[in-house]
Amino acid sequence: MTTHARARIDCFVLMSVWLLIFCREAYAYLDPGTGAFLLQLLLGGLVGVAFGIKIFWRRIVPFFSHLFSKRHAGEKEEQ
Repeated sequence: MTTHARARIDCFVLMSVWLLIFCREAYAYLDPGTGAFLLQLLLGGLVGVAFGIKIFWRRIVPFFSHLFSKRHAGEKEEQ
């Protein structure tokens, strides 16, 4: 990235932060559907994570069992 492009990005970020911090009134309106939409996003993300765990469960269990079995084997040898 060139220094000119970096300076533009820094300027944009600085102006955005300045506006977010020092803006007094927004005149914004959040309708009741916004809360339902955010709830759907949260629930969809949780279902996606659960589905991902379900699909990769056979890879997850051996990874952690191997990880912890080495740790316990090392502790037994030291004693």
